[in-house]
Amino acid sequence: MSNTAWLNGNLIDESDATVSIRDSGLLHAIGIFTTMRAAGGRVIQLAQHLRRLRESSDALFVPLQFSDEELKQAISILLEQNTLSEARLRITVTRGMAHNDPLHGVRVEPTTFITAGEFEPYPAEYLEKGLTVAVVDDQKANPYDLQAGHKTLNYFSRLAALREANRRGAGEALWFNVHNFLQSGCISNVFIVRDQTLITPPTNEDLRDADIKTATPYPRSNVLPGTTRGAVFEIAADEGIAVRIGPITINELLAAEEVFVTNSVMGVMPVCRIERKEVGNEKPGAITRRLMAGWDRIVLED
Repeated sequence: MSNTAWLNGNLIDESDATVSIRDSGLLHAIGIFTTMRAAGGRVIQLAQHLRRLRESSDALFVPLQFSDEELKQAISILLEQNTLSEARLRITVTRGMAHNDPLHGVRVEPTTFITAGEFEPYPAEYLEKGLTVAVVDDQKANPYDLQAGHKTLNYFSRLAALREANRRGAGEALWFNVHNFLQSGCISNVFIVRDQTLITPPTNEDLRDADIKTATPYPRSNVLPGTTRGAVFEIAADEGIAVRIGPITINELLAAEEVFVTNSVMGVMPVCRIERKEVGNEKPGAITRRLMAGWDRIVLED
């Protein structure tokens, strides 16, 4: 028997789950999602994940019909039903099916489902020796796309770039925008360290800050407001590490003293090689290690 899933308010065996062939998520990739990690039966940064999901729901016209409390309860039940303590979870919301209502116009029936499976950590070798990343050189991120800065179902370009990076022996690929400034990885946020300062590209929300906007030579961003990215800011503040949000060129990336990427599954992952270019002394740097330790503390919180 496969794992139990939660679909539109009902528990169902994953092998029995169905969505309509007219669902807009299937037909047009109109949908959003978030991937989460549970440790010790507790979902890390759940409130932040739900807040970001709801913000994307509002921005992209993908109705999220369940309350945060209903989603939290569903997640708790799923972990119990699947006897999972260490888990990887995903909430997916599609715009569902649209019906023409003679009285009220177009009526949408969204689809919401949650899945949970065993957490499979990245190899310990990656954390000890650092990740190799490639640079996406045949595609550019378009910050003027409506979906820019949101985690949507339209993920093919990113997955294709990641597959090519894997083929070349890299674990992640870094994207630059149409203005040739660093944005993110295929599945991660990116940070560099220079002169003891943590630097990361701005999100669209960051660009509302007048100082960041003035310092950034492009008006829109593809950067996802990652929950682990947010945690890194908090850890850095606790550790007294300076942070700057601003543009990063390819030359600044290649000259960085340290580089790391983040997401909910990998946590804080050191990058020690950009293709054939060594980063630092090809070992996780001191600031990266402090942030890795801070993330571990968040994971182990009671």
